[in-house]
Formats: sequence, structure tokens, C-alpha cells
Amino acid sequence: MNQRVRVTIQPEGKTVSVLEGTSVYEALGEAGIIIKSECGGSGVCGSCKVRIVEGEYVQEGSERYLTRDEIERGTVLACRTRITSDMKVEIPVESRLFEQKILTAGIAAGPDSGVSLSPAIRKTAVEPPSPSLSDQRPDLERVADSAAVSDSASGVELKPVPLEVLQALPETIRQDGWKATVLLKDGGIIGIESGDTTDRLYGVAFDIGTTTVVGYLLDLNTGREVAVASRTNPQTSYGDDVITRIHFSGSKENGLKVLQKLIIGCINEIIEELAGSAGIEPAHIYEITTTGNTTMSHLFLGISPKYLALNPYVGAIKSACEPAARELGVGINPYGRVYVMPNIAGFVGGDTVAVILASELYKSDEVRFAIDIGTNGELVMGNKDRLVACSTAAGPAFEGARITHGMRASDGAIEKIVLSDGEVSVNTIGDSLPIGICGTALIDGIAELRKLGVIDERGKLLKEDGLPEGTPDFVRKRVIDHETYKTSFVLVEKEKTGTGSPILLTQKDVRETQLAKGAILAGYEILKETLGVSDGDVKEVLLAGAFGNYIRREQAKRIGLLPDLPLERIRFIGNAAGSGAKMLLLSQNLRKEATLISNRTEYIELAVSPDFQKRFADAMFFPLSLKNG
Repeated sequence: MNQRVRVTIQPEGKTVSVLEGTSVYEALGEAGIIIKSECGGSGVCGSCKVRIVEGEYVQEGSERYLTRDEIERGTVLACRTRITSDMKVEIPVESRLFEQKILTAGIAAGPDSGVSLSPAIRKTAVEPPSPSLSDQRPDLERVADSAAVSDSASGVELKPVPLEVLQALPETIRQDGWKATVLLKDGGIIGIESGDTTDRLYGVAFDIGTTTVVGYLLDLNTGREVAVASRTNPQTSYGDDVITRIHFSGSKENGLKVLQKLIIGCINEIIEELAGSAGIEPAHIYEITTTGNTTMSHLFLGISPKYLALNPYVGAIKSACEPAARELGVGINPYGRVYVMPNIAGFVGGDTVAVILASELYKSDEVRFAIDIGTNGELVMGNKDRLVACSTAAGPAFEGARITHGMRASDGAIEKIVLSDGEVSVNTIGDSLPIGICGTALIDGIAELRKLGVIDERGKLLKEDGLPEGTPDFVRKRVIDHETYKTSFVLVEKEKTGTGSPILLTQKDVRETQLAKGAILAGYEILKETLGVSDGDVKEVLLAGAFGNYIRREQAKRIGLLPDLPLERIRFIGNAAGSGAKMLLLSQNLRKEATLISNRTEYIELAVSPDFQKRFADAMFFPLSLKNG
């Protein structure tokens, strides 16, 4: 029988007791500490590096992911290391999963934006006459008559009322001398509260991303946004991408429940924070709306997403879903409701519906192209006559996954790179010492080196002796032959980093970027072909999401991530998915529009498109030149 051992995690000083044979990765999870792991602990990404300070352990193939220096310092992969004695583990700064820079702003969605205020849940105060021997109507009938829910004279019957409301009704209606507030949804009673509570009616719109979760608290009486809060999606500890999470949910015991519990817990934390910021109680929140990709919606609802990852990639549901909040364990008013946006297809979800709604792409006379580059890239093109959409597995590289020194956009991440005036200049988030590189800087670095010819059009990072004539000396001396990563470019010397190791841009990083940008550009070309339009017919490119909002358009064009259109035709629209979720919280009328968008948007499965592989191969190349600046 395995003995229990104690594991102490530094620098937190936390100690947990686990069974012998437990992986370090699992022990850290027991301690509530999440570290980087794009593969969710499957042992194939090499990012969950930790240092064993004391203790005995058994490794299972960590060495091929580590440099000689790392091995000498006692570095191992947490997921590939089994604990066999009491142990002290140190988590280096580059392995820590910090809260990241999360975009919350988007298209205006409040009363000043033209959205008509018509929330799905409304309140009305009632003061029904108390019963008497001459008026023996039951409590529900007199409440309903006062709320004008039914017309008893014409014999119209009440819609079914939830049993829990009926059970509480006799005491609730009498508690404040026959003064009460009726909660109405779709013309029916969903709750009754004692006294007049009509001034307290709030809702929260959630954008549940694969990587981040943002919540917006809205006053449903006025339509005003009251507070915003965000978190890193805690499911990232089980994988950075949806495929890894789908696999975990289906292959691990209670995997689906684990992932659902994590996202519900995250949402409840955000609700508590929002309520505290506004000085209200969570019980004053009566509805939440959620948007997210199809996998995130399934996991939130506790529906298995297994078949989304299996040919022909079909989800369990496509239409909107409206469960009671208590069914999901969402911590709002006991009578509260949840509205989950409809999806379009297996890999184009409610977040794309929200982008189309918020940008009014579905009303446009001109052809427009919207792209939301998150962990996945969702693309949609069209106008009021026709909409087509597709999805590409593009985002992980741009969010730091599979990049040698990649990380999310959090403190210490390099977010901008400029090669000029004889030096390499970098900006970091939080003005901290650099510890890694995020997606915007990845694009900058490659674009700058491409401009100088250090990277050729095929994506080859040239060796020092093969650099073009005239390459500046300050650039030339940073091209090295690394023992592990081979040809690399030193972005920051080790003396100037927060990790004590240099931050590199490697040949592998360039290839990962080519795969990501190639998939997006190929998707764009196929959408154009499907609609029968050319670049000249595309009136605007709309960049949605955090990554799209922070990239520099010129640099993205230089590497071929964005189409070669004039900059004035490329517009940022912020967190449009979050804006769409807010619009549907404020207006039940727009929910019909969301369903219309879901049903009329055509989905193209790129994997079966006969031209995709050729277009993808062509799109991997970097542009030779740009016509528009």
C-alpha cells in the first residue's frame, strides 16, 4: 500500500500530503497552484517545468524537453515526475500562470447605443386586496390579477408557476401586509418577493472564453453597466485548447464534472466580485447571459462535448438554452435564470453569433470580414444577404502556447518589439523584467526580422553566415546556434531578464506562427471564394477579441496574418463577443435576432474543402512585398 508523503511548494510555503507515485503536477493541483501546461498535463508540451530542491523522484522522459543547464539545476517536467519521498519543489517564474491582461471593452451595448431596453425578466409591484369571506379567491389568483398577468374575466389561465414559488407564496404575500413584487418572464410568474423590490434588478453578461472569462454587471432597470470583472479560465490547468479539454472530459473519471465545476466556480467568483463592487447582494442579480465557443457552452452546461472532436464534429445542441440558475449552481437570486447563446456549428459558437450581432454584420449592405483570434480563430464574412463562417486552430501560438519562451499577456510578457537605432527595444506588460513573449510581440519580432531579411519568405531563420549583405551588426550578433533550439534570435540577453535565461525567438516559433497565420489566411481566401468576392469587395476587416485589439496592423499585414488591405479598412471592435452578450441581457427582442443569425450563417468545414490544403500551403509563405501601407 502506498505511503503518504509531504510536498512543500516554494516560494509559497504550501504543504500538501499525497500518495507516493503521485505526479508533481497533480500535487501542485492539490495545493491549488496552477502552472503552465498547454497539453493539460499529458506530457507532450514541455512547459510545466519545476525544480526539485529536495526529495526522491522518478522521471518519465523529461530530459528531451530540457536543456543541459536545466537538468543540472534539478529541473524536471511536473507531469512526468513521480514523487517517491517527502519533497520540496520550487516553481520558477517562467512556469507560473499569472493573471493576464484581459480585454473587457467592446462595442457600446447600453441604452445610449440604440439597444431598446426590454430585459427578459421584469418586476412589477403589487398590492392585492387581502382575502375576506366575500372574496375567497386563492392567493395566486389575486396576485396574478394585480400583476395583470391573466384576465380572469375572460377565463385566460395562468401559465404554470414553479412549485417552489407556490410553496413560499402564502407566507411571502402576507409578510409585508399584502405588498409584494412579482417576477415575470415570457408573461408568466417565475418568482414572488415580499415588499417592493423593483429598484433591485440586475443581470450579468458573461463572455466565457477558452482562456479568459469576463463578466459585466448591468442594471436592468436603466441598462447601465455598473461593474466589470475578469479571470483566467481555471480550466486552462487541464489544457490550453478545446481539444485537450474535450479529451480530458471524456477520458478521465468525472472529467466533465471537474471542468464544469471549475467554470461555475469561476463565474460565481466573478459574480461575488461584481456584487461587492456595486454594493449589492448576489440575490439582486436575476439573470445571466453567456457566450462562448461551442465547447465552452457544453462544458458550462455539463453536456459532454466528446463528439465535437470526432468526425463529423457534431455538438449536442445548437439552439439557445435557458436553464434555471439553481440547476447549474450559479449563485444569483433563487428565481434567477441563465441564457446560453445559440451556436452556429461544432467549432463556431455563440461567441461568433455575438460578434455578428454586435457588429451588425448581418445588417450590412457591404461585404465585411470579421475575425476573432482567441485560442481558436473564428472567421465570418458576408452581409445582410449571406453569411459564411469557418474556424481555424490558430490561437494557441498567439497566446504563447507551443512558443519556446511564449506566455500569455500577463506581467513580464514582452508585448512589443522594435529593431531600430542600433538596438532591440522591448516593452513588457507591467513594466516588469521580461520573462517571456506574448502573441503581439511574436508577430512584431517575426515582422521585424522579415523586414531585414533575417527570415526569408519561406520562413527560414537564416544562420549568421547566411544573412543578407547589409544586415546591421546589432542584429547579426544576436543570431546564434543554440545547443537545443538551433538557429535562434536573442530578443533579450539573460542579464536583462527576470528568469536569468535569455529570451529567444527560435526557428520552431517561426514555424508555429506560419501554421497559425497560414490557417487564418487560407480560411479568409476560402470564405471569399465561397461568396464569389475579391479583396476589393471587402469593405472592412473587423478585428474582435483581446488579441485582435492589441496587434499592430502593419506588422500583422507584413507576415500575412491579415489580408493586404489599406489600414483604414482594418478596424478594431474590441470584445465584441462580450458586447453581444450584454445586448442580449438588455433586450429579449434581440434574442430572436441571435437565433436568426445562428440559423442563417453557413458553416464551412475547412478540413473537407478541396482547396484548403493548397491554399494553406500557399498562405504559410510570408509576403514578398506589400502594396498597401
